[in-house]
Order: sequence, then structure tokens, then C-alpha cells
Amino acid sequence: MPACNYSLLRYLPYPETGEFVNVGVVVSCLQPCLFHFVMEEKMPARLKALFPDQNEPAFEAAAEAMRKEMERVKAMIRDPKSCQFSFNEAVRPRESTLRFSDTRTILTADAENLAEELFKRYVRMEARAQREPQLVVT
Repeated sequence: MPACNYSLLRYLPYPETGEFVNVGVVVSCLQPCLFHFVMEEKMPARLKALFPDQNEPAFEAAAEAMRKEMERVKAMIRDPKSCQFSFNEAVRPRESTLRFSDTRTILTADAENLAEELFKRYVRMEARAQREPQLVVT
């Protein structure tokens, strides 16, 4: 199973409070060499509820700028070394309303779909698929 690094993209309009909403995820794997980024396209309801004074067009403009930046980063990747460097550069701390969390590492059997799975779990807050409950007879 390959080890992949990922970081959650957070919307943090007031850094002094530390409150944020996860709005995206970026994943980098060296074997296979891949870099995937997934982000909300529109301002999510959770964000509106937590930060009602935030402007939707401003969020969407910041999101579009972030998408373009991640596409630029992805286009530079040629091999595992450039993939690791590009990921580290993409998620480095910045002074912005969109900031990445600390990098996390995960083992996965499905690196190609990991970004979507993490997006569903941490951004859309969809529960993991669970097995059917088993009947226990005593």
C-alpha cells in the first residue's frame, strides 16, 4: 500500500479566533506519482452559517485563484522528487483566508480516489460507509 500525504484546505477569515471550515483537500503520493486537489466550487452552507458576514463572490474568487494555483503546481510535476517538492510548496503556511492544515500521512490501497474520499469525509462531512450490522444470537 502506498503512503500518501494530504492536507486540508481551510477557510479561516478571522485568524485570531482560529475558527475555520474545511473547503478542500490536496493529496500527493510518490508511488504512484500523483497530485490531486479537490475544493468546494461554491460557498458551502456550513461556511455561511459559521461566518454569515462573509461575501460569496469573494469566497468564489479566492477559490478560483486557489484552483488555478493548484493546476499550475500540478503542471510542474514530472517525477516523485518534483511531486514532493511541489506538494510541500503548495501547502506551506501563508497569510490568507484559505490556508492548509498540517500535513498528514495515510496508507491507501486506492491512491487515485483518495482525494475524493477525503473530500467527502472532511469537507462534505459524509460518514464512512459502514458494514451491515450483524445479528448476534445468544
